[in-house]
Amino acid sequence: MEYIISTEHLTKKYKDTTVLSDISVHIPTASIYGLIGNNGAGKTTLMKVLLGLQAPTSGTVKKDKTITTGAILDYPALFPLWSARKNLKYQLSLIQNPKLSINELLEIVNLKDTKKPVFQYSYGMKQRLALALALANKPKLLFLDEPLNGLDPQGIRDIRSLIKELSNDGTTIIISSHILDELQKIVTHVGFLQNGQLIKECELEKITDTSLENYYFNEFGGKTYESIIKN
Repeated sequence: MEYIISTEHLTKKYKDTTVLSDISVHIPTASIYGLIGNNGAGKTTLMKVLLGLQAPTSGTVKKDKTITTGAILDYPALFPLWSARKNLKYQLSLIQNPKLSINELLEIVNLKDTKKPVFQYSYGMKQRLALALALANKPKLLFLDEPLNGLDPQGIRDIRSLIKELSNDGTTIIISSHILDELQKIVTHVGFLQNGQLIKECELEKITDTSLENYYFNEFGGKTYESIIKN
């Protein structure tokens, strides 16, 4: 299997605190890879290391340096008094040779007819605008950290449909979410993190006869890393 990005024995420490410990993760090309774990499991830190925003303490990240990347990792930094178009115009002015135009990006995220200022947007609309910014360089590898948080049912459905469309166009997507029922509808592969350890990764189709949520709690809920690896 071809991997667009992987790690070997990746560890990340902040002073005396180990956030990631000996992680070897494998992201197949053209997959939608779901990172699953509770708060503090290390999902966001892992994404930042994979993106190159933080250096690992030890271990390696294997990635073709020519692969374009995009990401939504934090609350989108948008100018509230500006429209979507003006926000994009400014952000694209900071990017060297963006591969998609403002019109193309607004079309992709279904905001082309919106002229009102961003402060009047729903949270879902802000998420879609942030996604437009992340797509400006037409990334082959896209990181989405909790993109479904705070969305109403329509917003979740819109983001879910957009993620599927991007995947169908050949974008590899790494996504984290606590809404496991929604993840199950879109991911092709999953990786389970607990206390900075990668407990398991597998294809979603290997999880049968139960929901992803039930599988997570039945297999890992309330257990320590040591008890899991002994089984």
